[in-house]
Amino acid sequence: MVSTKNADKVIGLPEEISGADPRLANPDLLPTSVAARRWGAWNFAALWMGMIHSAFGFAVIGGMIATGMSAWQALAVVFVANMIQMGLMALTGRVGSRHGIPFAVWARSAFGSFGANVPAFLRGVVAVGWFGVQSYLGATAINVLLGTSFSAWRSWDTVYGGIPINLWISMIIYWAINFALIRHGMETIRRFESWAGPLIFVVMIPLVIWAFGRMDGLGPVFDHASSYSSTTEFLLKGFLPGVALFISASWATMVLNLPDLTRFARSNKAQVTGLFYGLPLATLVFYGMAAIIVSGSQAATGKVLWNPADVLVAIGNPVISIVGAISIAVATMSVNLAANIVSPAYDFTNLFPRWLTFRKAASASILLGFLYMPWKLMQDPDTLFLVLNNVGAVIGPATGILIADYYLVRRGRLAVPELYRTHTVYWAHRGYNYWSLGVLVVSTGLCVAGQFVDAISWTYDYASVLGIAVGFALYLLMLPLARRSSIAEAFRPIGDTGEENANLNQVTERPAAAPSVSHE
Repeated sequence: MVSTKNADKVIGLPEEISGADPRLANPDLLPTSVAARRWGAWNFAALWMGMIHSAFGFAVIGGMIATGMSAWQALAVVFVANMIQMGLMALTGRVGSRHGIPFAVWARSAFGSFGANVPAFLRGVVAVGWFGVQSYLGATAINVLLGTSFSAWRSWDTVYGGIPINLWISMIIYWAINFALIRHGMETIRRFESWAGPLIFVVMIPLVIWAFGRMDGLGPVFDHASSYSSTTEFLLKGFLPGVALFISASWATMVLNLPDLTRFARSNKAQVTGLFYGLPLATLVFYGMAAIIVSGSQAATGKVLWNPADVLVAIGNPVISIVGAISIAVATMSVNLAANIVSPAYDFTNLFPRWLTFRKAASASILLGFLYMPWKLMQDPDTLFLVLNNVGAVIGPATGILIADYYLVRRGRLAVPELYRTHTVYWAHRGYNYWSLGVLVVSTGLCVAGQFVDAISWTYDYASVLGIAVGFALYLLMLPLARRSSIAEAFRPIGDTGEENANLNQVTERPAAAPSVSHE
C-alpha cells in the first residue's frame, strides 16, 4: 500500500480525499466540487443539439433508406432508438451529477480500483476512432468552404494516400482547431457548445427552403417506398435491427461515459431536461430536415447525396455553400469535443494519472485519431457498420454491469473518497474485481461470437442493446456466488447518494472552472 506521505503529494488533493494513492488520483480525476457544477439545462440541450447536428447524421439516415426503409420508417427508428438511449443516459448521467466523478473513476466501484482500466481503455480507444471519423467529415466541409471561396484550392487535387492534397490540408486545419479549443479547458468547451449546437439551424432552414423550391411535395426521398412487404417483416428485419444499429452508430458510447459531462451539471434534473430536448426531439427535427434537403438535391441533380459537403457543392450557391460549410464544420467539432475528446482524455488519464493530465491525454487522443485512417472507413459502408456493431458488443456489457452494480447493488450510494484509495471496499483482489471482469468477458464474447457463428448471428446484430441486457443480467446472476467468495466485501454498499449544486441553500464557494482541466 502506498504511504499517506507519498499519496498526499497529489497536487490539489482535497482534505476529504487525503491518503489517495497517486496511481488513482490527480487533479483531473478528482470530484468536481458541488459549487463548481454549474452546467444548466440549456447547456446540456445545446450540447446535445451540437452532437446530433453533425455531418454523420446525414450518412446514418441515408444508409437506412438505402437498405430498403422508407424515410418515415427510418425516422421512426431514429426516434425510438434515441428514446431508449435517453432512458439509459438518465441512469448513468445521475452518477456524475450526484457524485461529481468521471466514468473511469465510477467504474472502480464495479470492476476494482485497477480493473476499471479495462472498460475505460476500451471506451477511450472507441472514442479516438470516432474522433477520426467525425473529424474527417468536418474536414470535408472545410474543404468545400475553401474550394468555394478560392478557385485555386480546387486545383490542389493531386491524390496522396487515397485522398487529394487539399483534403489533407483541410484535415490538418480541422485537427489544429480542436487542439486550440481543448487547450482552453472545460469552461471554454461549455461556452462553445452553448452556441455551436444551435448554429446548424442557421444553414439548415434556408437549405430546407431551397429543397422545397426544387420539389413537388417532399420529393423522391419521401416518395421512395419501403422494400419490406409487411409490417411484421419491417419490425423483425428492419425496425429492431435498425434501432440496435442506430444505437451503436450514435450514442452507445456516451451512455457509458456520460458522467464525464454530467459531473459539471447543476442538478440531475438539469441534465435530464437538456437531454430530452437536445436528443430525441432535436434529432427527429434535424434528421427530418436532412432527409428533405437530400430529397431536394436529388430532385435538382438526379443524384442521391448523403454527405452534406456534396449537397453544398450540388446546390451551386456560393453564399449557402460557405455558410453551410462553416456551420457543419463547427457543429461536427462540437460533437468531437464532448463525445470523443473529453472521454478518452479522462480514460487515458485514469490509466496513467502520474504522467498524464487532461490536456496531455486530450492532445494525444487527437493525434491518435489519424491512425484510424477514417477516410478508409468512410469509403466502405459495410466496413463502417462492421466497426459500429463491434463497438456495441464491447461497450454494451460494461454499461449493463455498471447500471446493475450502481442501482441494485450499491443502491445509488458511493463512498467517493474510497475510490481514490487502495485496500478499500472497492479494492477487490489486488485492485481487480474478477467477478465483474469475468462477466464483461463472457458478455462481450457472446455478442462478438455472433459474427462468426450463424446460429447466434442475432447476438451480433443486436449487440449494442443486447450487450447491455446480457451484462446486466449476468452480473445479477453471478452475485450470489460472488458474495460467498473471498472478495465478498467488494459488493457491500457504502457511502452516500451524493449531492447537487441546486440543493445547496447557500453557495459559499466561488464557482470556478472545472478542476479537471485547470492543471498541467
